[in-house]
Amino acid sequence: MKKDEITCYFSGNIGTAVKKLSDGFFDEIQEIRLRVNRPTAVSVKNNIRYITAEGQLTYNPDFGVIADYRDLQKTFEAICQYSVHSFQHEITEGFVTVKGGHRAGICGTSVIRENSVENIKNISSINFRIAREIKGCADELCNKVFGAGLCNFLIAGSPGSGKTTMLRDISRILGGRYKTAVIDERGELAAVMNGIPQNDVGINTDVFDGYSKPLGIMTAIRVMSPQIIICDEIGSEEDFNALYQASNSGVYVAASIHSFDMDELRRKGIALDMFKSIAVLSNCENLGQISFLSKEAVENA
Repeated sequence: MKKDEITCYFSGNIGTAVKKLSDGFFDEIQEIRLRVNRPTAVSVKNNIRYITAEGQLTYNPDFGVIADYRDLQKTFEAICQYSVHSFQHEITEGFVTVKGGHRAGICGTSVIRENSVENIKNISSINFRIAREIKGCADELCNKVFGAGLCNFLIAGSPGSGKTTMLRDISRILGGRYKTAVIDERGELAAVMNGIPQNDVGINTDVFDGYSKPLGIMTAIRVMSPQIIICDEIGSEEDFNALYQASNSGVYVAASIHSFDMDELRRKGIALDMFKSIAVLSNCENLGQISFLSKEAVENA
């Protein structure tokens, strides 16, 4: 990633400190988190550290540079390109996708209307989740799963195990060969900004940005005739029903789900028989490492 893709959103003491961080640090960073009147925190390999005013990292929060309300407000305005009303939909969803595919999560006081969030005010936390494309990380997996052609595929793993990174690369690979539709409900796969995907998800891939998975899946089938549909973080009964309908319509599906191992996946009560292949990612520092892969997995589930 380019360092200025992130540093451009910070100002004042926070901006000065973040810009002093070494370029090498940005190759490992996972998150930068601002909380009002608290030290600026970062996540590196799932360890929390704090940024000092000198642009160093420390485990001691007492030495971290403090973000005040003004810092958060200026950062919030910057990620909204100084036109907050233009990003109202994204704000109500709790995040804004910025250039480079990075996602700024927003936390504050919700304004509720008719049982849904209409706005977020008094921003108290902003979390930059750093997006990375690791092209080629799914090459081996794709050869094993899709070497003989398309099939229904499920990839499981705990948070931070690399599911989204792997699924994004799967989209890039399959989108080079087949008509592919990505249902990008949270903007984490294609990271569309102003209608343009910030990530490479394949030259033959159509992105349904911001659609709920059930609506996006059904819409894709009706209007784009995809050969395979890809979506991230399925979980609800409606999600699985939509995948099942897509499969019954002759469209293959590839999806990810939160699960630490096959035992947990079985306990979820999912109709695993619809998937020909299932991969479970290891819970380790090596993002994307496969701990289980079997085309016979569903028969033994």
